[in-house]
Amino acid sequence: MPSTELLQSNNKGENIIVERAVLARISISPFHFPASFANLAFGEAMKIRVVYILIATALGAGMAYRHRRNVARQNPPEVAPAQAAQPAEPNEPGRDIRQMIPRASESSPKPGLVMAPAPSPPTETQSRTASANNRAMQYWEKVAQRFARQQEQLNNETDQAKRLNLIRIMARNVRMDTPSTLDWAMGLEDPEERRAAFEAINDNALTGIGARIEMDETGLPKIRETTILSAVASTGQVEPGDYISGMVNSDGSIVYFKDRPIRQIVQYLRGQAGSEIQLLMERMPADGSAEPYSFDVAVQRSMLVVHPPF
Repeated sequence: MPSTELLQSNNKGENIIVERAVLARISISPFHFPASFANLAFGEAMKIRVVYILIATALGAGMAYRHRRNVARQNPPEVAPAQAAQPAEPNEPGRDIRQMIPRASESSPKPGLVMAPAPSPPTETQSRTASANNRAMQYWEKVAQRFARQQEQLNNETDQAKRLNLIRIMARNVRMDTPSTLDWAMGLEDPEERRAAFEAINDNALTGIGARIEMDETGLPKIRETTILSAVASTGQVEPGDYISGMVNSDGSIVYFKDRPIRQIVQYLRGQAGSEIQLLMERMPADGSAEPYSFDVAVQRSMLVVHPPF
C-alpha cells in the first residue's frame, strides 16, 4: 500500500511534497536498482519506474522555476523606449473617412462642461415683491420723465405769466423728489421766479415729524425708520422701533393712537412747518420681560425730505 511523506526543505523555506512509494515485502535501494527489479514482476517494475520519473520531473520543474525567479529579481527588465508613431495607413478606396471617426453618445455630457443645476422657481412672496418693485420703478421713471418735459417746456416759454404758472406746477414735484426740486428752484436765474418757486414748494411740501410708521399686532404705530433731516430724530430721544402711543394737543387734551387707522394717525402727526407737537412714546425692552418704558418728547414739525428709492 503506497504512503505519502512530507519532507521539509531548508532552501528558502519552501516545502516540497515528495511521494515515495514503499512496496510491502520489498525494500528498494537506489544502489541496487538492477537486483530489485529482477525480483519483481514486469508490471510492478513499470509502476515504480513511472513514480520515479514523475518525482524527478517535479523536482526539476521546481528548481527551474526558482532559478528564473531569482534571476528576474537580480536583473529587473529595462523599460523599452516608446516607439515612434507609425504613419497612418492611406484610406482604403471606396471607404468614407467620416465612418472612421468615433461618435460620442448624445446622452453623455461633453468633457470639460459642468451642468449647472436648474434654478428653482421663485416663491409666491418673491414674485409679489419683484412685481411691486417693477411697478414702483416704472412709477418713478414716469415722474422723472414728466418733470423733464416740464423743464423743456419752461425753457421754450417766453411769456412771464405762463412761466410763473408753470413754475408753480413744477414745484409740486417736491412731494416726489425733494432734493432735486430744491436744486431746480435754486438754479432759477430770475429772482421773481425763484421766489415763486420756493413759495410753491413751502405750500406743497409734506411736513411732519420725519418718520415712517407702520402698524403691528400691538395696535400702536411703530417708527420703522426716520427720514433725512428728521425732526423726531434730531431730538436724540427717539429711535426706530419705538411706539407712538398718542399726542398732546395745544389745549392739553390727549389723543391716543391705539387701534386707530394709520391714515388718521398720519393726519395728526402732520402740520405746519415750525409748529410743535408733544408725543407720548413707548419703548419695549429688548428681552420683553419688563413693562414698556414710557416717555414724552417735544418735536417741532419740519419739511419732510422725500427722495426716490431708486
